[in-house]
Amino acid sequence: MAVVAVVALDNGVARTPPMGWLHWERFLCGTDCAAEPDSCVSERLFTEMADVMVAEGWKEAGYEFVCIDDCWMAPTRDERGRLRADPRRFPGGIRALADYVHSKGLKLGIYSDVGNRTCAGFPGSYGHYELDAQTFASWGVDLLKFDGCNADSLGLLAEGYRNMSLALNKTGRPIVYSCEWPFYLRPPNYTEIKQYCNHWRNFYDVYDSWNSIKSIVEWTALHQDSIVKIAGPGGWNDPDMLVIGNFGLSWDQAVTQMAMWAIMAAPLFMSNDLRHMKPEAKWLLQNKEVIAINQDPLGKQGYRITKVQQNFELWERPLSDRAYAVAVLNQQEIGGPQNFTFSLTFLGNGLACNPACCIQQILPTSRDWGVHNWVSSLSVEVNPTGTVLLKVVPL
Repeated sequence: MAVVAVVALDNGVARTPPMGWLHWERFLCGTDCAAEPDSCVSERLFTEMADVMVAEGWKEAGYEFVCIDDCWMAPTRDERGRLRADPRRFPGGIRALADYVHSKGLKLGIYSDVGNRTCAGFPGSYGHYELDAQTFASWGVDLLKFDGCNADSLGLLAEGYRNMSLALNKTGRPIVYSCEWPFYLRPPNYTEIKQYCNHWRNFYDVYDSWNSIKSIVEWTALHQDSIVKIAGPGGWNDPDMLVIGNFGLSWDQAVTQMAMWAIMAAPLFMSNDLRHMKPEAKWLLQNKEVIAINQDPLGKQGYRITKVQQNFELWERPLSDRAYAVAVLNQQEIGGPQNFTFSLTFLGNGLACNPACCIQQILPTSRDWGVHNWVSSLSVEVNPTGTVLLKVVPL
């Protein structure tokens, strides 16, 4: 891939892809706390997630943001024009919630929208960018997810994303700025977007299904020539939330999402119920070796090298110290495990294993593949819809 220098938003944050938990995919817009006290969008939901993130090893693994998505607001602004939390569901307000999250050594994310209304119909930030940025900063917010619904024109949408970025920086508080800007533009100006945003959504919302994961990976591969070169410290392509630990993915498909999000240098925002997690999902999401690939300080996004007979895909990601992460994805949805054999000269333009390398398998299980040389071939067995994730270290 060509190396292109891109000016990034310089607010000092998101030097590696941000990691945390976000409520939307799992909990949506539940506002009836009388009927659904465990799953409504409320102060309780976020304090309980913060508690579990500390107690169950999520914080230690690197997940540091507890993020509120849509539906946290009261239906109207206050008498001074400021956004406010729904007083029944957030009786302490956002400042108290931020203080609680910070007391746990975690950070708080919040949500707003560039238009007149959020996607769920709550008050948007149009016409209030500076006021809302100041409000968020005064509450101690550490991340803003800024959606793109209900903007009157693409020109106003772009202007709004720029203005909110400037307003956040003006507060003096380091706030990660998560944008949906490119999703609404065809084609997006990624050079401009990276000057204003820390990460940005390109594609449709993730669903708890293999079809959704598959379509996100395929979209990324089809557009890699325009998006891979843009990603790097301070600015990342965001393929949306991790849905591992929910209902829609098989084990192999969960492995594929975790592996591919690591290859794609994606922000890792889980949307699941951390209070009720199966041990295997927790093992996968907290896997230190996978997270190390995702968080690699070189900050280069991976890309698809080849696709073979509509079934197998070979992806690589350059890492620090001349290492590479390699993913072998089996797209076939019928039959049993299949072998895929490839020459190591495919990797790193022939340099990844030249003259020799050590290969470690990370997913779906840990395995030492030993020492190989640059003319070696590797044969890996991959389950249908599964992925084998490898790390190639030069010797």
